[in-house]
Amino acid sequence: MNLDPAYERKIVALEAHFPKYAKRSTASLGRKNPISEDPFRTPFERDIHRVLHSLPFRRLKHKTQVFFSPKDDHICTRMEHSLHVSSISATICKRLDLNATLAEAIALAHDLGHTPFGHAGETAMQKIQDEYNKKAKNTELLPFVHEAQSLRVIDCFRNKLHEPLNLTYEVRDGVVCHWGEPNERFLKPQYKKDLKSVDITAARNQRPATIEGCVVRMADTISYLGRDFEDACMAELIRQEDLPLDLRSTLAPDANKNINSQIIGTLINDLVNNSKEQDYLKFSDNIFSAMKTMKKFNNQKIYRHPELVGQERRIYLILKELFDYFLDILEDSNKFSKIMNAPQTNYPCAVFIDFLNDMKYPSYTSYTDKVQIVTDFIVGMTDNFALACFEDLFQVKSII
Repeated sequence: MNLDPAYERKIVALEAHFPKYAKRSTASLGRKNPISEDPFRTPFERDIHRVLHSLPFRRLKHKTQVFFSPKDDHICTRMEHSLHVSSISATICKRLDLNATLAEAIALAHDLGHTPFGHAGETAMQKIQDEYNKKAKNTELLPFVHEAQSLRVIDCFRNKLHEPLNLTYEVRDGVVCHWGEPNERFLKPQYKKDLKSVDITAARNQRPATIEGCVVRMADTISYLGRDFEDACMAELIRQEDLPLDLRSTLAPDANKNINSQIIGTLINDLVNNSKEQDYLKFSDNIFSAMKTMKKFNNQKIYRHPELVGQERRIYLILKELFDYFLDILEDSNKFSKIMNAPQTNYPCAVFIDFLNDMKYPSYTSYTDKVQIVTDFIVGMTDNFALACFEDLFQVKSII
């Protein structure tokens, strides 16, 4: 790293108080593909900027978190969620004397590979890909998970104006290992992991190699627990009064303050107080028990609400029809040749052609290649674009 000497001294001074288990900016292992140095930005600062200016990040503002195509513009989007995780991660890192810049970069990139239509979209893609793999007895393609897809976006996605993001090894690892859905009271990094060997197989199989990556994994949960409840209230699926009193008294005791902000504050304070001067992160027994209860409440009252369950079925239909359509193009050599060589009035096909040309896939031959290509294309769609493609291709009114 060749920083301007004065700027490097400033960074070193700012990070001099970091504990030995924190990741210093000057100690980054770099990138898979080296790039020219910037004298006034550390590698992790550059990662933040590379993500913020990328097309996959811009599309997150049109991907919903839980509620699909919401009419209320205040309902959380995937971009807003990423910004929340970044903010929470930075707050925790600053209070624990960890590298907030690294954590922010991981947080901003952690959902770049998420599907349209939120959690229901991911469930649909998992089912669709599993169906195709079983049909072809294909064992080469790993089950779809958005953490692995986010790493694919970082390493592979390009277009006419943008090369792949090519983020640092530390950020790549934090992104692919950010899954925090299992109830985790205690989380310690895999400090001795070989960062340069981390690939998509690490998703849901490994812990982050840095404590900053662990912070993001915890912050992801902190971010959505209260916000999903708040959004469900705004969508009139539940009422604030539905939150059990024991949860309210533990996580958000002040009746005059916003419930979500109190939950975030309570969880941050508890995590910080139980993790100070430790090379791991930990919640107290009492707060962790409340978190598990809140997750169970959200699952029963929000995620499994009849209205959302009904939408899940429609989301699956939309993505399955799109998947079938574009995979058929790759499977049928005549159709493929026709759309690649003739002017296109079919907008979805025109976008698909541009996508294939931009991505520069090395091969379209194997079944695994084709399923992965269509997965990449559909996962990159926003909610609105997926709906528009469905309506355009099948000439039906939106079913959402």
